[in-house]
Amino acid sequence: MSDSCIQVSNLLKTYKDITAVNDISFEVQQGEILGILGPNGSGKTTTMKSILGLIEFDSGEILVNGMNIQKERKRIIADVGAILEGARNIYWYLSPRENLAYFAGIRGIAFKEVKDRADYLLENLGLIDDADKEVREFSAGMKQKSAMACAFIHDPSILLLDEPTLGLDVEISRTIRNWLTEVVKKEKKTILITSHNMDFVESTCNRILIIRNGEIISHETLESLKEKFARKLFRITLEKEPSIQILDSLDSIGNVSCDGNTVSINLENANQIFPLVDVLKKAGVKLKDFRTEENDLEEIFLEVIREKTQ
Repeated sequence: MSDSCIQVSNLLKTYKDITAVNDISFEVQQGEILGILGPNGSGKTTTMKSILGLIEFDSGEILVNGMNIQKERKRIIADVGAILEGARNIYWYLSPRENLAYFAGIRGIAFKEVKDRADYLLENLGLIDDADKEVREFSAGMKQKSAMACAFIHDPSILLLDEPTLGLDVEISRTIRNWLTEVVKKEKKTILITSHNMDFVESTCNRILIIRNGEIISHETLESLKEKFARKLFRITLEKEPSIQILDSLDSIGNVSCDGNTVSINLENANQIFPLVDVLKKAGVKLKDFRTEENDLEEIFLEVIREKTQ
């Protein structure tokens, strides 16, 4: 892809007898958010640290903005922001504003040059009222937002975020999600995210890469994954509890479970709803309610893992 910002080719990393990352290859395009999912120990963080040049890998090649991370790391990092291991990359005895000044300084940028950007970050991440308080006084969510601001202070084009919502409540996670999608839309940032938060990934990422035991087992758009593993669950509420004969007839169409007068049935595709309705009509059973539900990303992720394990 001509507009790819990150190119990982045949990446291999071992620790003694353990293969953390096993010959993986993928690309990340400009202006997209790629999510990396996987069980604990699957190689997600090792991959992120390899891209940042924080660890030496055994073989393979990583290009960031066309530059080799092993040869031009200093130039690459000047245009990359990162959050690793939660909010540990900021100083808790400094305020958010002081942290921003510090991280701008270590990149050779005078704070006066980024003051407007610092105010913009503090405002948009909901930190402005606490900008001069020590970070150690903050909640986990406030610390994470402070770390996010520091990762953005030098206005990088690429962000690598390892578990950005770990331990955060729904409201803070939503704030971070909205912020990330907005900057990608407005500023064409490129973001790579690892996370166990399936709701966050599903509502944020364009493509999903799933790793297990250091190997890529799925690499598709979210839409493609949903289409490939589509399972429609229909919940029908009847006027009265269905008979065994009716349930047997429905079970011939799809997997059925029953709780009182509420029947749940899994169908391979939506067209199967017509024979389901015919069965109920012939049995003289009236519907009180009818709802459909689709697999969410967590269910799809578990199905992918199960499929590749068999």
